[in-house]
Amino acid sequence: MRFSVFFKILVFIVLISNSFAFSEQLVYKSGDSIDGKLVELFENYIVFDTSLGRIFAIIDQVKFVIFNSSIQPEEGFASLSGKKIKGYVTDIKGNYIIVTTNFGKMKFVRTNDIDYLSFEKVEFQSLPVFDGLNIDLSLSNMYTVFLSSGDVFTGQKLSSDDKYIIISDNQGNEIYIEKVFVENLYIPISNANGYELLILKNGRRLYGKVTKVDENDLEVSGEWGKLKVKLSEVVFTTYKPGYEKLQTSSEVIYDKDGVASMVVKTPLKVNNKEVKVIKVYPQEIVDPRTGVTFVFIPGGTFKMGADTSWGKVEEDELPARNVYISGFYISKYPITVKQYLDFLRAGKSSNVLSGKNITPVTIDFLGSKFTVGYTANKSSYDFPITNINWISAKAYCDWAGYKLPTEAQWEKAARGTDGRIYPWGNGKATKFNDGKKEYSVKAFEDVDVSPYGVVNMFGYPIEYCMDYYSKDAYKNLPNENPINTSGTLVVGRVGAIANRITDRVPVSPSEARSDFTFRVVVEADSIFSVINKPMDNKLMGVTWFVVNDKVKSTYGVKADGLYVAYVEEGSPAQIAGLKVGDVITSIDQKSIKNPDDVTKIVANKKINDEITVTVNRAGQMVNIKLKLGVWKF
Repeated sequence: MRFSVFFKILVFIVLISNSFAFSEQLVYKSGDSIDGKLVELFENYIVFDTSLGRIFAIIDQVKFVIFNSSIQPEEGFASLSGKKIKGYVTDIKGNYIIVTTNFGKMKFVRTNDIDYLSFEKVEFQSLPVFDGLNIDLSLSNMYTVFLSSGDVFTGQKLSSDDKYIIISDNQGNEIYIEKVFVENLYIPISNANGYELLILKNGRRLYGKVTKVDENDLEVSGEWGKLKVKLSEVVFTTYKPGYEKLQTSSEVIYDKDGVASMVVKTPLKVNNKEVKVIKVYPQEIVDPRTGVTFVFIPGGTFKMGADTSWGKVEEDELPARNVYISGFYISKYPITVKQYLDFLRAGKSSNVLSGKNITPVTIDFLGSKFTVGYTANKSSYDFPITNINWISAKAYCDWAGYKLPTEAQWEKAARGTDGRIYPWGNGKATKFNDGKKEYSVKAFEDVDVSPYGVVNMFGYPIEYCMDYYSKDAYKNLPNENPINTSGTLVVGRVGAIANRITDRVPVSPSEARSDFTFRVVVEADSIFSVINKPMDNKLMGVTWFVVNDKVKSTYGVKADGLYVAYVEEGSPAQIAGLKVGDVITSIDQKSIKNPDDVTKIVANKKINDEITVTVNRAGQMVNIKLKLGVWKF
């Protein structure tokens, strides 16, 4: 640093001990910088401890204070754990750093989570004002706030005052969001005891504690505050005392299979369009069979394709157009090593790739080697599965009843409806999976998250889509639920390569790629039928060999039947208690001499049916109850 500039900016120095290490950096607008430690704001000065002493730098001449030198600071932003927030420091109070934002303010605790802070005041563009927030429930244990700007914030705690909704984390960081900018607020269902639902004529949904103010009004309250609602605006509520004033029947009538009916005297309208059907979808659903967490993406129109105002874009990303997509669920994270391992163990598919981090299990039986199962190190379970091809990803989907996302589904889930360039908005990327090492699928869920809560769609790995690749797809495909079903190459999608979420990557469907993974989708109206349907599983998960003279002499077997050489982990056979060395002599009291005998017995049975397997275990006859096709993942 040049000392002439230093003394020009320095107001005065108080000598201090330099026995501590300086890990922070003060950067002036001139480009000069100095290492030290941020202390406080004092009138118009930033107090900064350095090895030369304590300096009082004029705040108007300071651009940044950098805490994490590995992340490039950006003017007019603060960054916490890689998540950028448009704003600049306006005060320091005790252990808190106050940042003014375009939506309110933030209180950062002085922790290692801070990447950088901007001190240069910037003019904010005004945010859209939302006329009344929606309050809904979530299966997540986090509070989630969606702003009218498209920004999303999550936290473990929620409170409010007259002006702000306040969301905070376990470290004490607090985000103050003006209520007029909040579009949707999701409350953990575990924290919603005593809450009731109201649906208003304008389509708003409100969950909270409901009290009757008078004959015409209700009050809804919660951690988010309270508001008064006129009964004449309510088309549905679970609050029983409110029914008598509604323009509906006295109650919602339960039909069957999760369906209910209500009668309205006046039409329900949303955005001035008459509504005849209201469908209720959970925001998140976990498939109990596979453990895959799904996020709901509502039906509607969105902006698909690149915007030429971004600069150089590829021809195959054009033209940008409005595309309608029916409602669907998409996996919140890419399919993991563990989820794919479960498929390899339980599924009937053959000729699929095992992928990275998964190792085939082989046994030596009578001098020959056989592949009998698969295993993986538990430390890699939460990595996205890679080094597979499109064919293998599709085989996983066929096994579980899922589909690969179409390009249109993938892009809507990634960027929402407002034409943004990144999942989180239009601010440049700071922290995402750069593909240089392996990360858990949850590693970037606070920074690389879409408007709907889908994680890691910008960063690596690239993700397979259902579509075949065509350079002119956007010019030729329809504007409603488009998909290209023919070609020689298929499409992969990621944002990190071209630094935009609209990039398209052609690849051979048979090529194994170490930088590719996949996520899955289910049509919204099919989600419950899919997750309740048995999967196409192997019925037993056991490797056996016909007992012959060589088996008897080599392994000391005396009984005739099928010799159990391997039992797959989590299989129906393992759950039932079948062990290596057992000899299967009968099933349902029918003698077993070879695999064909087993096939004939189970031919008319289905998953969940129970059979009785009789084994000779070291001379003892043991009966085992086995549920066909029921695996424990």
